[in-house]
Amino acid sequence: MKKKVYGLAAVLTLLLGAACVSIARANHGDEYVAAAGAQSLYRLDVAQARGTIYDCDLVPLVGGELEYVAAVAPTIEAIGALETATQGRYRDRLAVALENGRPFQLTLDTPVEDPRVDVFQVPKRYRENQLAPHVIGYLDSLGNGAAGIELAMNDVLERYQGEVSLTYRVDAVGRAIAGEEPQVVNTLGETKGGVMLALDSQLQELAQQAAQELDQGAVVITQVPGCEIRALASVPDFDPLDLGDAAQREGAPLVNRAFSAYAPGSVFKLVTAAALLEEGLGDTTFTCVGSLNAGGLQFHCIDSTSHGTLDLEGALAKSCNCYFINAARVLGGQKVLSMAYNLGFGQAEEFGRGLWTASGELPSLEDLSSARALANFSFGQGELTATPLQVCAMMNAVASGGTYTSPKLIEGLVDENLEVTQVESSVSQTMRVMKTATAKTLQKALIAGAEEGTGRPGTPEEGVVGIKTGTAQTGVYEGEEELLHFWYSGFVCDETGSRYCVTVLKESSPEDGGATARVFQEVAQGLLLSLEEGN
Repeated sequence: MKKKVYGLAAVLTLLLGAACVSIARANHGDEYVAAAGAQSLYRLDVAQARGTIYDCDLVPLVGGELEYVAAVAPTIEAIGALETATQGRYRDRLAVALENGRPFQLTLDTPVEDPRVDVFQVPKRYRENQLAPHVIGYLDSLGNGAAGIELAMNDVLERYQGEVSLTYRVDAVGRAIAGEEPQVVNTLGETKGGVMLALDSQLQELAQQAAQELDQGAVVITQVPGCEIRALASVPDFDPLDLGDAAQREGAPLVNRAFSAYAPGSVFKLVTAAALLEEGLGDTTFTCVGSLNAGGLQFHCIDSTSHGTLDLEGALAKSCNCYFINAARVLGGQKVLSMAYNLGFGQAEEFGRGLWTASGELPSLEDLSSARALANFSFGQGELTATPLQVCAMMNAVASGGTYTSPKLIEGLVDENLEVTQVESSVSQTMRVMKTATAKTLQKALIAGAEEGTGRPGTPEEGVVGIKTGTAQTGVYEGEEELLHFWYSGFVCDETGSRYCVTVLKESSPEDGGATARVFQEVAQGLLLSLEEGN
């Protein structure tokens, strides 16, 4: 007796192959009668596939879960076998299939071992709790890329198409002819080629799990010095297999918050500090009395705290607004604006067709001729907006010693032999934007901020960590409470000098409740463990 369970040559091949099951049903008209044979051949499309999306270690980010799909030429014996195997779950459908006699398919929880039923193991395109859904994206109803990498690299992923199909000989009314074996085409194993991303699946899982506490927000991890995006999580997230649910849920889960622009608040003080150091004014001190007048408007430090006399390191550690308002006055708007631009602010990143970040907003030099606008700009308020990815890239420049590198998401193209070829779009642009001494001074100040400043609540127990925090006003109120954006951004370093940068945003909330600190701490501890294990 011939066994009809097809394993696609090996389960390992399936794990590396990305497939999108396209269920073809006779009563929906998805099957078709081939022209050859004058309506005597009937083709049943069981599965369609496209290229694989991999992480930086060639671990598939899609196609990792399998399901069984049965293809059946309905006879009383075949229907009886399916009825027994499925315990009556599809009784009505099986009855209809037996009546019309046309070949059909059925997704099963377990295989059916019967000579009259062909069963195929088919990898699902997306898995439960899909990693990086905002980066991976999703497909349209025809199986083409509609968002994310699926859209941006659609032409590449389409090169590695595969399928499972069966062609039956049928009579004039479309009934399968008894005793005829179908012709089987199975090319799913040819879908190993595709795209390699900079994401690290282990770090992505770390970031994605930690981010759930934010309710609405984002977590970004980059690796120093190349600014490879090792993880990018946006919450709320969504299931790419249930887009209808995502469209109806509150919180706009389809929006990639890591690529969206927000007021950065005090994390932007690093830009003003870098400009001050580059002008040789790093020894500037200022006595903070809790507020400062600029253009007739009184600006306050948080809770109107009087910080006393501060140097640059102390001003960053305690996040003193007044110090940086004074620093911007000394520098002038052009110096701070130029440093911001060199660090990637005000510029969109495009990773392929349909996949780009918001550019954020930079004020014009004319705008900064206003004392009020310059004061706001100096500590990350006013017209200024930035994405979590831009903030992380800024931190990456500081952690790397002063070289800005544009964020990298796509590592290259993967062929059917799993050989990776770099493409022009995957090459990051680098530029020295500050002296090494400037970057080292900022690193020292960030470490002080983690040890004894505003970043202390998010500091892990071990490892070297530098942190800058921020709380940005939005001007939007919920009742009598203003909604705020809460930021944690910093770097994590082990004893060998290997570093990651992390940026955490909790969006539009009247209070933080320590969530950004806890998320940063959880991610930092996970990164330190990863460095210890040599990941």
